[in-house]
Amino acid sequence: MPTWEGIEDASTMLPRIWLTRLKDTDVWKPLRKIDCKALNESRGESDVLIEGGRATAHPTEGTITWNFVSSRPPMKLIPATWFMQTPNPKSKNKEFILEPLPEVDSLQIELLYQNAVRASSSLGEGLDSILQEEVILESDPTFKVCVVRNGGLIAMRKKPKKSVLFGLGEVQITLQRGYGQYTIEGEDDENALGDLTHVMFVIHGIGEAMWCKEEVSTMSMRDEMDQLRMTVNKRKIINWREECKKCERQKQPFPPLPNRVEFIPIIWFDKVRSPTHSLMSSLTSVTLRTVPALRSIANDVIFDVLMYLTPEFCEAILQCVTSEINELYDKFQTVHPSFKARGGKFSIVGHSLGSVIAWDVLSIYKDIKGKNAPKGSADDPIRIDAPASPPRVPSLETLDKTENDHDHNALPGFKGADDGKHGTWGPTLPKKMTQTIPFEPDLTIFLGSPIGLFLTLRGAHSVFDEMRAIAEAERASLIPCDDEEADMVAWSPGGQSAPPPVFDLSPIICSPFSLPTKACYNVFHPSDPVAYRIEPLLLPEGVSNNDIPPPMFLSPDGKSLRLHVKARQVGDQIFKQFGSLSNLFESTAQNAAAAAAHADAEAARKMANIETEKKDGSAQSSPLRPNFEGCIRDRQVAFRLGGRTSRVDFQIQPGVIDNEYLSAVTAHSGYFSNDDIIDFIIFETRSGAEDNTE
Repeated sequence: MPTWEGIEDASTMLPRIWLTRLKDTDVWKPLRKIDCKALNESRGESDVLIEGGRATAHPTEGTITWNFVSSRPPMKLIPATWFMQTPNPKSKNKEFILEPLPEVDSLQIELLYQNAVRASSSLGEGLDSILQEEVILESDPTFKVCVVRNGGLIAMRKKPKKSVLFGLGEVQITLQRGYGQYTIEGEDDENALGDLTHVMFVIHGIGEAMWCKEEVSTMSMRDEMDQLRMTVNKRKIINWREECKKCERQKQPFPPLPNRVEFIPIIWFDKVRSPTHSLMSSLTSVTLRTVPALRSIANDVIFDVLMYLTPEFCEAILQCVTSEINELYDKFQTVHPSFKARGGKFSIVGHSLGSVIAWDVLSIYKDIKGKNAPKGSADDPIRIDAPASPPRVPSLETLDKTENDHDHNALPGFKGADDGKHGTWGPTLPKKMTQTIPFEPDLTIFLGSPIGLFLTLRGAHSVFDEMRAIAEAERASLIPCDDEEADMVAWSPGGQSAPPPVFDLSPIICSPFSLPTKACYNVFHPSDPVAYRIEPLLLPEGVSNNDIPPPMFLSPDGKSLRLHVKARQVGDQIFKQFGSLSNLFESTAQNAAAAAAHADAEAARKMANIETEKKDGSAQSSPLRPNFEGCIRDRQVAFRLGGRTSRVDFQIQPGVIDNEYLSAVTAHSGYFSNDDIIDFIIFETRSGAEDNTE
């Protein structure tokens, strides 16, 4: 029996392979196998969700549209069973490119091939008559397809319809039946995962207008999310298989399949940077034509920050991001209707300027949702969301009244364009925003964030300190006076009355400010020149820089630090406590003297207060401002901003050999490929079933 050339799939029922490309100059690439099967089951007559729900195939229209990235252009879509093996001009190994043939031609070619197979079989009549047959291509009538025999090989060839000089020099193209074996990166890993239980909306930062250009090698946010998704899926499967091997050795049941996490980019630059906008045309006209590469960096990267510092464009960007999240939130639940019923969660990630946008979006959510919330609860009895003005306010009822009497642009969290009286933690907007995001994030992650810089410029430190002072005053109002204390002293363990409550008289160190999110992380590379801390702004303004707790090292469980990082921590702690051996005893003596002097001063202050109260005949004198010098040393701090975590600032663990100046070059752009961050995201987005196996 003769041998066929170019027959990759010899099955009787040849399945269609669905291929896609963006431009006519691109190479056709097959879809995932699971997507090809779904399209074949639909007979190509109805729309089919592909790419795990991220895209929709329209076979009747021959296009693929993207469900969660509206800025991504549609792709072309065709089915094929027969292909042409055309030479690849870019390949040095004489490799070829598979060009699909139209279905109208493939049907005629398949019929000719089946006739040749029957004719060359044991009961066939031979190939002599088949070799004389030919099929004229309807898509290109100047070419034909015929069966060619060359020794013991038989092939289907495409050749010109009219031969010149007895076929000398004519180009013949071998046809291939079926696409052959292929793999799509990430398909097997995603198919092996369990249910989709977590969605992360990722807001891009500065420079996306430049990174999206084809001539720029840096990946765009859209491409980074595709790569991050594949990396997370692959690592989840590797970890799960290792756990299965461990359970098999210990003769225990296998752990449940890891959950799937979806990453959806929030693209806002193209909405506010429309070429038809008068601002962009004016920017182009005033830009000098010299050193275009450097001026492109200024216009495409730095200009984003300048725009956000302008109230009008800040509002436009926030409205764009809020609308985009709302639209994608609804569309996602249309694609995955059972997501919320299965306990699915939504989170927000902001990178660079995108983290500032995420902060401001949550600030608006905090204000709009907070006005309809109860004024106190068992978990949060003190309402400190919006103090009215810099002066101390003795009662929080005044705060609630003030909050209801003003719009959010007049609150310390938001500042109008004409309001420069006090600080703000939210954006400066020309008018009130009424739209907000439709959910409270389960996680809020800031990567390489300049939020600390923006909050400093907004004067937020004094506002956060004001909140801390108000919470301190409110707590002080709950502590009983001298007569009540005397009644409590009369209590005895054998009596019938309840024991007296124990009051914490230590000063409140951390501002009770929080954002509407269940957990908040400010993650940065130590060498990132754009990143800033947030925690120091939540501490009292009088705290010394030496007393500010260092940022935590990022690790999934908070314990798995690398050995060299632990060694560095121990060294820093020893140096911080003792300095050097030469001044060890000197510092000890100085600390003892300072402690004694502080105790004497504190006793004198209390005596002075007692004398003043006796002289005035009143016990309602205003408390003195606490002294925060050294108040954080050897004391655990807990920031409410962190939500279910007590800390907010987390730094990536450095390498064994890590030059901070060399690392600074790539630190800001390498967050989504960093192993620590990937492991951290995997750990924080685990499903409930996976938690139970810990």
